[in-house]
Amino acid sequence: MTAILSLLTRISIILGVIGAFFLSLSDIIMKTDYLNQIDNYLDFSSLKAQIIVLLIATLYLVLFLLSFVHRVTKYSQNKRIKSKNNEIEVTVKTINEVSKEFLMNQELIKNAKVKSFQKSKSVVIEAVVDAHGTENLSEKILEIQEKLSEHVFTTTGIQVKSTKVRLKKILNNDIVEKNITNTNIPETLVKEETI
Repeated sequence: MTAILSLLTRISIILGVIGAFFLSLSDIIMKTDYLNQIDNYLDFSSLKAQIIVLLIATLYLVLFLLSFVHRVTKYSQNKRIKSKNNEIEVTVKTINEVSKEFLMNQELIKNAKVKSFQKSKSVVIEAVVDAHGTENLSEKILEIQEKLSEHVFTTTGIQVKSTKVRLKKILNNDIVEKNITNTNIPETLVKEETI
């Protein structure tokens, strides 16, 4: 309801500005006096006209505040999925948790912070990650980005408009430690160190 009222408010403001523009353009080019006629018709010195202007301004302010609160609250961020028999509502928190769980299961990624928000009929997911340094890191992150969109769609049924995975840190120390533990150390060296 609030979204419809805020849309109507925006449309009325845009139409008012366009109307004033064309009236002033007509007065300048065709030497008409439409603006003077409107000014004479609307007498802003009367109390009645001032009350009407005040009520309209208050209405616009209330609608603006309601649309702002509607955007800020988490309840307006829920996404609805319709099927033949029912309708399921998925919260943004659920989408964030599914995305974070997927990212944390990737071998390349150590830490992840995920934010998502609704954009028209789909969702935009933004993630900031700490990744282990490897060759072709950007290509691997792009791969993970595409897989994340598919994973969210298959698990929740919500269409993902775009996914942005930003790299915050490259963790080189962990990769060096992994490489050392994964390499085969000769047994003689291990025995010598223990003695």
